[in-house]
Amino acid sequence: MIRFVLPLAICLMNTAVLAEDFLGQSEFRYRVVPNWGREALAQVNVKNGHAVVIDSQGRLFFLTDDVRNNVVILDSKTGALVKHWTARMPGAHGMSLVKEGEREVLFITDTQLHEVRKLTLDGEELAVFPWPETARLHADAKEYRPSKTIHFPNGEFAVFDGYGKDYIFHYQADGSLLRAWGGNIGEPQDQLKHWGPHGGAFDDRDGTPLVVIGMSDQQEIRRFTPQGRFFDQRPFPGGNPRDIVLFGQFTIIPHLGDNWPKDKNAAGFISIVDSQWKVVSNIGGPAAVYENGVLQPMKSDGKTFIHPHGVAVDSTGHLYVAQFASPAAPLLKLERLK
Repeated sequence: MIRFVLPLAICLMNTAVLAEDFLGQSEFRYRVVPNWGREALAQVNVKNGHAVVIDSQGRLFFLTDDVRNNVVILDSKTGALVKHWTARMPGAHGMSLVKEGEREVLFITDTQLHEVRKLTLDGEELAVFPWPETARLHADAKEYRPSKTIHFPNGEFAVFDGYGKDYIFHYQADGSLLRAWGGNIGEPQDQLKHWGPHGGAFDDRDGTPLVVIGMSDQQEIRRFTPQGRFFDQRPFPGGNPRDIVLFGQFTIIPHLGDNWPKDKNAAGFISIVDSQWKVVSNIGGPAAVYENGVLQPMKSDGKTFIHPHGVAVDSTGHLYVAQFASPAAPLLKLERLK
């Protein structure tokens, strides 16, 4: 994972966001909830915010790469600290919450340990999925740096090698490797450029099962069949799609920065797109502009976010944002305005 130090002025940007500052457009307008979770986070050590998920009890699970407490659990309503635990993962990066029958489990990727772990919500380790040596696509484990897992209705899952060699590894529910695609495999349109598959989701909302990939530095969204065949792509100029979060018929996309990787201190924003993948709201940025149906370069407002890396949405539509390299505000709550 790339590390860098932000100028103090940028680190303090979030302190300038006031409760009355409304963010976003159309039906998706928000305000930052002042001081939400601040007291809780003051009780733990946080290096970088990476991911957030919400369980069936309404608890927010916040993933950090601080090995003293990889997972910090807060009450999503009040921001109070519930508990925290460590998975001993120095490169913790992506986190998915999956329901397996009556229980919920977490899948966490680690870019430094070159593996994926499956854990209970209390931090008990259930399984470890190491580098896919049998695929013979990496010279050694160090070339494998998984960024995110996505999960299919039948219990199968896929691991994005987003900081490694840009492959997608599709596993059966028992953890055996089913197939690999992306990277330099197959026809040119089926391949994935570097840096590419950072985060994504399985999406069958319109009846067509697809793997949706946030192609980070490529400034686009790409969709594939679960077998790895290219379906389509959508450019997001000025953005840096880090993840894909499904919300009804809408999709939430956090952009780490608006001039990444050219300017790694550039602030980011969050886009909400409709079922046609048209941007209907930019949170922390000006409204999207289309000319002759073509999305024009987007940008951050330079004050709301630093580096939004992961997003969760609760049943009321409020957003929870994990921020990378953002010591002043590693975790934010945005209240949706009705």
